Amino acid sequence: MERKRGKSLEPGSVVITRKSVDATFKPQFEQVILGKSVIRSTDLDEQLAKELMQCSKEINEFNTVIGNTMCTLDFYEGQGRLDGAICLYTKEEKLQYLREAFESGVRNIEMESSVFAAMCNLSGVKAAVVCVTLLDRLKGDQISSSHDVLVEYQQRPQKLVGYFIKKRLGKV
Repeated sequence: MERKRGKSLEPGSVVITRKSVDATFKPQFEQVILGKSVIRSTDLDEQLAKELMQCSKEINEFNTVIGNTMCTLDFYEGQGRLDGAICLYTKEEKLQYLREAFESGVRNIEMESSVFAAMCNLSGVKAAVVCVTLLDRLKGDQISSSHDVLVEYQQRPQKLVGYFIKKRLGKV
């Protein structure tokens, strides 16, 4: 069950990525090869995502959703942060962008998933991306949770994937 707070997820929610999207919410990875732009799909294995979601229901310890992961080129401007050295947009513009991202299916933001998804697609490898949200970006850009809480959050994707592997091996 997806527990939402308005137009965001509660911190500590695990996100199983349906597809990695770029900063314009398109499911693609653009790579320049020999001076030419090459666009690759970032769709991930839908059945694998469903199996992971089922595992999360069986664990039943934390909020888990299937959604898109926005993969950006940088941590500050690319993710609409206000706390970087350069910020040429307003708080209102940032919030509008994040609301548009949520409406398009984005449930978390990071910087690695698109190349991973594109390379797995290109190689014919079934893949999944599992992340955890650390904060509600509509409320700010700084993480305020304690170290102990963050350690517990970061273990959630590992716990889910570990359970999935054990289940596949017939150990659960």
